[in-house]
Amino acid sequence: MKLLTAKQKTVLEFIGRYSLGRGFPPTLREIGKGIGLANISAVRGHLIALEKKGYITKEADKARSIRVVYSPSVFSQIKRHLHGIACTDKGVLHKLVYGVAIATHKRREHFTGERRQWIDEVLERRAIEHGWTFLRKQIEPDHIVLVVKVWPNHSPELVALRVRRAGNVLRLRHPKEFPGGSLWAKGYAATTDLGELDDMVQRLLEEAASKD
Repeated sequence: MKLLTAKQKTVLEFIGRYSLGRGFPPTLREIGKGIGLANISAVRGHLIALEKKGYITKEADKARSIRVVYSPSVFSQIKRHLHGIACTDKGVLHKLVYGVAIATHKRREHFTGERRQWIDEVLERRAIEHGWTFLRKQIEPDHIVLVVKVWPNHSPELVALRVRRAGNVLRLRHPKEFPGGSLWAKGYAATTDLGELDDMVQRLLEEAASKD
């Protein structure tokens, strides 16, 4: 993600707090009042910058349409809030660790240069959104290997699905940078025995090359 100015961070954090507390996003005037900025045009300018940098989305000329897309502090607050209401973590210590690997279609070398940075950034976003911790994150030109600590309701299939979706979002945004009919090969490798992971990745790549 692109870095924020101090004022942009203040605006983003206010939107997150307001939305979490009330269940709906603030208006431009409410943002200005909340951060002590009377100039509505200046508020609008900060929102445009946040949208361009990928931190929020909003609908033009529609009140209360701002949605926070990426903010580590906001997502942490939301998760703590929900867990507190449901008491889901009371007296419970539970997380799972496993390895997951997926390959690109026809093992095309998609993830190089700037494209590697893009997929790295979206994976970090998914980790923040879903409470993942990466113990290993290996991004190769034609495949991705993750050792990830997750909540028990996040199966290897779900993690692989979300990684695929993250890549597909990039492909939609940058179609010329990701040529071909499909970004990902079929199938994936997953194991809780991390000693087996590298061998399984090799078999996955061999099968991807032969089937695609």
